[in-house]
Amino acid sequence: MVEVREHGCQATGVLEPEAYGDAIADVYDDWYADVSDVEGTVATVAALAGGGPVLELGIGTGRLALPLRADGVAVHGVDASAAMVERLRAKPGGEAIPVLVGDFSAELPEGPFAVVLAAFNTLLNLTAPGALERCLALVHERLAPGGALVVEAFVPADETASSGVEVRHVHPEEVVLSVFRRDPTSDAVTGSFVSLSPAGGVRLRPWAIRAVGPEALDGLAARAGFTRERRDGGWRGEPFDDAADRHVTVYRRDGGTVTAVIRR
Repeated sequence: MVEVREHGCQATGVLEPEAYGDAIADVYDDWYADVSDVEGTVATVAALAGGGPVLELGIGTGRLALPLRADGVAVHGVDASAAMVERLRAKPGGEAIPVLVGDFSAELPEGPFAVVLAAFNTLLNLTAPGALERCLALVHERLAPGGALVVEAFVPADETASSGVEVRHVHPEEVVLSVFRRDPTSDAVTGSFVSLSPAGGVRLRPWAIRAVGPEALDGLAARAGFTRERRDGGWRGEPFDDAADRHVTVYRRDGGTVTAVIRR
């Protein structure tokens, strides 16, 4: 018999805040170890923080938080998935990082923070109506005057397929597909990683993301009280141009300015 394991989805089709993390926690470190520039992220965030505390949205298993802490940064975190946080807690130094388990569009630690970090599409995982906007307002409240919100996100293609299937992994004992569909009435893309294996049967790991481009994100951030300070194509000051597939953007609360030293 084939076993199908699914994770929480509201009747509206919007994922529960913890659904993605709970479904991906057991494979996250294997699948995403090299998904972005950890060294560049740490250097940039530490420079922006200037010795102040940092809050990471979607702290997960500590892929970025643990290297930040090792670099001397006072890191705090928030994550909706208790399963992801449990993985963080099991790692050396993980217990020392204060983490709020909750929906970061609804609650955040008190702060104030010098930097709030939303790395690798974390901010765009908020697909419920109004969730991204609520999160930006909360971040603004929790940042110290002149503090920075740092966002890393993908740049949506000009023409995105309405649906599709991509092959993620092919191994002798497992095949993983990514199946997705774009809502024609909104910017939401929903999907699932479908794992097929003799041992595990069929397992569904749902995901969702908003295909919000950099300019649209600027507008949302401005309405929450942020000023865009800079935008790069990566964590080491790479140029942001038409060829960039991701952006790293620094927004400043109340228009304050602190220039980061980016280590190459």
